[in-house]
Amino acid sequence: MDFRIKLKSYEKLIKFKVDIIVALTGVFGYFFGMGELDWTKILWLFLGGFFITGSAHIINQIIERNFDKKMPRTSNRPLALETMSLTEAVLMIVLFCSLGFYFLYEVNPLSAFVSFVSLIIYGFLYTPMKRLSRLSIYIGAIPGALPVLIGYLAAKGTIDSFAILLFLMQLFWQLPHSWSIAWYWYDDYTAGGYDLLPVKGGKNKINALLTFLSVFFLFPLIYMLYQLNVLHNFSLFIILFLTIIFVYTAFLFYQKRNRQAARTLMLSSIVYLPVIQLIIIFNLLNNN
Repeated sequence: MDFRIKLKSYEKLIKFKVDIIVALTGVFGYFFGMGELDWTKILWLFLGGFFITGSAHIINQIIERNFDKKMPRTSNRPLALETMSLTEAVLMIVLFCSLGFYFLYEVNPLSAFVSFVSLIIYGFLYTPMKRLSRLSIYIGAIPGALPVLIGYLAAKGTIDSFAILLFLMQLFWQLPHSWSIAWYWYDDYTAGGYDLLPVKGGKNKINALLTFLSVFFLFPLIYMLYQLNVLHNFSLFIILFLTIIFVYTAFLFYQKRNRQAARTLMLSSIVYLPVIQLIIIFNLLNNN
């Protein structure tokens, strides 16, 4: 097999771009809890997060390889195409897990432990549960929100109320994000035997309404951040303004209930979270 094709197969297997985004979320968590700036620790944290996330994605694709063949969106994955053997994928898990846990343990043993919990939940609870229950979205939101907590632990070594709020904010953000994806790729998911919208009935008004309403969970969390003096008045205003825009895209999705509106909500969610997190980080740096 051509080297470039093989390299592309590995990239799809680990979901390279997603791994980078998740690893950066961990770095953001470090800055949230940062005391002393340690670039070696930040690099190790990034690499550890990258490898553990890649491991989780490989486990996901191993379990779902036969179902991926049925969905146009995932039918080009290497295990579905059989351009990569199951043995190769398992060896990649061993390599990535070993590297990931090594780097994270060097940063902070507690961060390594939480990343292990995250891997288990994502790979062995969320992934098989996707075919059994809609509750899988809530289960999957836990490992999705843990990277920021892992990074915070790497910097501070302990969990406090600020860390819990950061975790909850990322947890609840995933509801409109995940449900907009489930709506956009509904036909693909249905072909694979998945139903990931909030309630039965497919792309109906109730599911659109629940997706819209889920955005409002963010407001009390933002208020609690303000109460912790994490946000000044100006940064609070900017974050509230951006959250209202996010709510508006969710409302348009509820009104239109089509793929384009779901895509707009999905993209706005992708932009919203890192921008909010950067505002909080800049606010914290100005406080110091």
